[in-house]
Amino acid sequence: MLEENNESGKTELRTSKGYRLKVSTHSLIKSLQELTKYDADTVITESCLLMYKKILAEKESKTKTNIIT
Repeated sequence: MLEENNESGKTELRTSKGYRLKVSTHSLIKSLQELTKYDADTVITESCLLMYKKILAEKESKTKTNIIT
C-alpha cells in the first residue's frame, strides 16, 4: 500500500499490519504476482478460493466414501 507522508511529501511503501505473514509466504505471494501479473490482493483472494474449493471437494469425497462403505 502506498501512502503519502504528510510531513515530507514523500511516498513510501507500507505493509498492512492486519495480518502477520511469514517471510516465505510473502515470497510466495511475490512469485505468484510475477507469474500472473496480478496484484497481491488478487493473488491472495484467488489462492484462498482455490484452497476453499479443495477443502470442500475433499470433504465431499470423504462423505461419498462414508456413504458407500
